[in-house]
Amino acid sequence: MPGIRERMFKLLFVAGDRYRQLAGWICDLCRFLLNLAYFLFIPGFIFYAGFGNSPEIISGLKSAFRILFIVIFFTNYIPGLLKFRFNKLFSKLPGAVIFLFSLGVLLSNTGIVSFGKPLHTVLNGNIPVIAAIFLIGITEMPGLMRTISSVKLHPGLIFSASFIIIILLGSGLLMMPKAHQGTLTYLNSLFTSVSAVCVTGLTVVDTGTAFTTLGKTIILCLIQTGGLGIMTFTGFFGYVFTSASSFRDRMLLKELFTAESMNNLLKLLTKIIMFTFLLEGAGAAIIYNSLPDKIPDRLLFSVFHSVSAFCNAGFSTLSMNLSSQGITFNYPVQITVAVLIVLGGIGFPVLLGLYSNFKHYTAVIARRLQGRINPIRPERRNVPARIATYMTIILIVAGAVFYFMFESETSMKDMDNGRKIIVSLFGSISARTAGFNITDISAWGYPTIFLMIFLMWIGASPGSTGGGIKTTTFALAFKTAWNYLRGRETVRIGNREISNRTVARVLTIIFLSLSVISAGFAVLLITEPGKDPVKLLFECFSAFGTVGLSLADSSTFTDSGKIVDIVLMFIGRVGPLTLLSGILATSHKRYAGYPEIDIVIN
Repeated sequence: MPGIRERMFKLLFVAGDRYRQLAGWICDLCRFLLNLAYFLFIPGFIFYAGFGNSPEIISGLKSAFRILFIVIFFTNYIPGLLKFRFNKLFSKLPGAVIFLFSLGVLLSNTGIVSFGKPLHTVLNGNIPVIAAIFLIGITEMPGLMRTISSVKLHPGLIFSASFIIIILLGSGLLMMPKAHQGTLTYLNSLFTSVSAVCVTGLTVVDTGTAFTTLGKTIILCLIQTGGLGIMTFTGFFGYVFTSASSFRDRMLLKELFTAESMNNLLKLLTKIIMFTFLLEGAGAAIIYNSLPDKIPDRLLFSVFHSVSAFCNAGFSTLSMNLSSQGITFNYPVQITVAVLIVLGGIGFPVLLGLYSNFKHYTAVIARRLQGRINPIRPERRNVPARIATYMTIILIVAGAVFYFMFESETSMKDMDNGRKIIVSLFGSISARTAGFNITDISAWGYPTIFLMIFLMWIGASPGSTGGGIKTTTFALAFKTAWNYLRGRETVRIGNREISNRTVARVLTIIFLSLSVISAGFAVLLITEPGKDPVKLLFECFSAFGTVGLSLADSSTFTDSGKIVDIVLMFIGRVGPLTLLSGILATSHKRYAGYPEIDIVIN
């Protein structure tokens, strides 16, 4: 008996080893076929969606999509079955929903099961097949996150490279014949893609007339991706479909988002995504209900402007932006856009703090109604969020007051006081990285132009969708200078002292921003000799601050001038400090110091 039992165990172990070898070989084959199927599907889908095709070609592509879908479905789910990893299918609700939807599409389109008319309409056809392919691709995001985190590069370079990839992809998609009307050069397509991904809003072609519905949808997706960042989406989907991440993944995300700790970082990304879609959806609904019926494509218009406003992009499908007829006096639309700009530019830390307060006070009200003791709320002093909130309020109010003073008797002299207040507030809000306009900005006087340059340079708050040097940077620089003039050696805000490392970072950001803008301005003076230097300076600050307001008319620039704008928009979005530190940073740390010395500087 012992000998028989030993032989049985030996056979089981051998069989188990061979099964694991066979399963590993099949899984490798599935991974290869899955990648090959997507490699064939992506160009096929681009050709199908963006190019004019004959009925025969369209029919052939539809058949190819069905074959590729069958390959993608089985090669994606077979490895989980072979390795008994059913958690890939059922551990999270989104993954389970995608699996059931894909299974229904497979059964319906292969004729294995005949569903009723409602389900047949949802599951059968080319669109459900393409949707299922994309949804299965989304479930592979955790693998993409692992691949990115394994790259031995500085997080700043990874962040910058992600924007470059999206920009190049977007510029190629906008060149598709079905995405634009008339002639579109690649430089203009690249400029539009950079402006959308960097949420700037500068344009060299009329977005409303130069692009079709497909092109506008592509620009909308580029704005959304650029506003939040591809790494945000990658980390979010990785968390949704796996509920876990490696230590290296969390370290990468911590560096990219300059978070203080890795605790609940992926849950934080989830809240950011949910806040974004919730606010954009609410804004789109309000805009849709406030539009006159004569506005074409009201749904696309509402969604486009809501996303563009929250992401502080400034893109509009109207030729004259929000100063177009039918919108220029539509106050509900203008107020909604202004509120979305503020919410998108104030920073997600502030929004999350407001959400935390809302939850706390809701719990307090519920407990009081039940006659229970109020919940204990831990004391949290989020100094950066407080600075961002106060600076946002101060800049909006001060900017509006000065705008009213400068333009009341010039460009706004024919308006009533109510209209003047709205225009002044909107101009102050929009100047800080949004770029929408509800009046003719070419009528601005020089004092207003320099006021706008100042607001564009400061920009939005950290952790937001906007650009600029950020409100906290300016606040700390002002506080440092004020303290030094008063003879104080340390910078203190509330009951916290600001570290020397942070002060050095602030000074570096200010120096780099002014250096980059000055270099761009000098080049524009050479490439655009016939234009007003003040307007060219305004253009440089607008591009670097990812604002999108233009007095020099970017569409009339030479190719060299457009390239300068492209470089300024890209550096302004990723941040000169992030870009240069990714290129120049060294991993060698110095553990010894030298004697300090005072240098005479004045």
